[in-house]
Parts: sequence; structure tokens; C-alpha cells
Amino acid sequence: MYRTILVCLDAAERVDRLLDVVLPIAERHRAHVVGLHVTPSALADLATEISVEYLEETRKSLRHTAEAVRAAFEARGAATAVSMEWRCEEPSAPDYARSVTRHALCSDLVVVAQSHTSEWFGGGLVTDVLFETGRPILFVPREGRFAAVGARPVVAWNGTREAARAAFDAVPLMSEAEVVRVIAVDPHRSDAKSGLAPVADLAASLARHGLKIEANATYSGDIAVSDALLNYLADVGADLLVMGCYGHSRIREMLFGGVTRQILQQMTAPVLMSR
Repeated sequence: MYRTILVCLDAAERVDRLLDVVLPIAERHRAHVVGLHVTPSALADLATEISVEYLEETRKSLRHTAEAVRAAFEARGAATAVSMEWRCEEPSAPDYARSVTRHALCSDLVVVAQSHTSEWFGGGLVTDVLFETGRPILFVPREGRFAAVGARPVVAWNGTREAARAAFDAVPLMSEAEVVRVIAVDPHRSDAKSGLAPVADLAASLARHGLKIEANATYSGDIAVSDALLNYLADVGADLLVMGCYGHSRIREMLFGGVTRQILQQMTAPVLMSR
């Protein structure tokens, strides 16, 4: 069960899109929802000297944005029986991810909006929250509305630690699924590590949680693995993708290469990632 859900809110116009996803989950799990807005530092990304007047206007604009986000969040809270809490802070340094991480450490699930950079307000949100907290992150696409998430989930499986962590982190979200499809992409590849758990083993373990499991394999052929995965999601009408967040380098700045980065950029359904 998810008992505490942290939702990161950067702009008023995205509050409803995120809460459309969060509130049904919170209702099912009787969870407490924490809405977090981190106000960017007025001095961030400024390479030249600025006037006091410009600084004050910038701060005023940032406060206005924060109040608009709060108003939108509280308006939704007034119309639901879900327990909801508003938090807002301005970090002393332009390290937004550190502020998010502090709150994420005490959350069962973190929900964020998809961005073009896989980051939030320029900070390394994804890398820091995943590495420093171990909390699963649910990304909500920029386009589309997703009132029901987890009815038709797909679990991407490649036998790695990251994929296993994501699959079991997602069990509460998939508890009412019609069927959970576990998909292995290119399981035949010769560079696969020996001794990794096959898709059938994961399917059996998830089934013991009371889930109806369907194990499958697909092959990328001449297209990218991420495209093969996205095509499969479209074919089965998936409303959730569960996958490990991984890369070929241990260096954080290089983590989001390959499949992970492409999925974050091109997602068509909410994506739950764990590390």
C-alpha cells in the first residue's frame, strides 16, 4: 500500500493533470497526499550583475507562481475527502533536487510531470531522487489525461536489479489490474548476462501477489528497443509502464542514455521507474 504520496508541482496549469492521476490512487490506498512546490532561487542562472528592482520583481513573480499553484492544489483538496497537505519552500541554493529529495525520503511514491530534460526546474531531480532515496517515481506525460492508472500495466523486464525493484515497487499500483503484462525485449541477445532471472520467474513471483500475469517477449528488429516497447504499449492499450531506471555508466550525468532517456522523452502513458 502507498500511504504517503508526494506530488511535485511546478506550475498551476499542471496541477489538475497530476492530481487526476494522484487522487484516484490516494483514494484506493487511503493515502496522504503531499503537494510540494519548490520556488526557484531568484539568483539562479544569472551570470551578470542585476539591479535590486529586477531582483524584487523576479521574487514577486516567483511568489505569484507559488500562490497560483497553491490555490489550484487547495481547490482540488476542497472537493475531495483525500487527506492533503501543502508544502512550499525556497532553497538557499539553486539545488531544487535536494529539496525534493528531503521530502521524497519519507514518501512511498513520488509523482512528477514529464519534462523535456528529465529534470525539474533545472535540477537533477530524477538522478538525485532515485539514487539518494530509492523511492519509485511515477512520471505523468505532458499530453493526455490519465484518470485510471494501473488497470492495464506493462512491466518491462530485462533481468536486472533495477527492473526487479521497479516491478515490486509497482505491485500496489497494479493490485486492481485486469492483467499485468510482463514483457522482455530481445531476450535472445548474446550480450545478456548469464544467470539473470527469466521473465517466467518474475511472472510467477508477481502472481503470488494475487496478480493475473501474462508473460511475453518482443523483438526490436531494425528499430530501437524503446520504440519496440512503445509500440507494444500502444498495441495492448497500456495505461502504465513499469521499468527500471538504468544505463551503461555509473556516472550520474550519463545515467539517462539509451532506453531510459528515450522513454522519458517519448512516453505516451504514465511511467513508474525505480533504481
